[in-house]
Amino acid sequence: MPFLPVFDCLWCGVRHAVRSPADLEGWAQLCPACISRAGDNEFLRFRLKRALEERAAMSPLPKAEAPS
Repeated sequence: MPFLPVFDCLWCGVRHAVRSPADLEGWAQLCPACISRAGDNEFLRFRLKRALEERAAMSPLPKAEAPS
């Protein structure tokens, strides 16, 4: 799923706005309360794992420095 700065949580339906594009909530489309419960719920764990993968795929790769 794409990053959304404002969304309704996929699990509980609460409306949430993220603070920055790096916030995991916007990638998972889960509110902070639901992200904190990911250890207890298979769906929440799945969304959290996918969000981490998607955010990593969209971040720029660090450039290698030339040897001195």
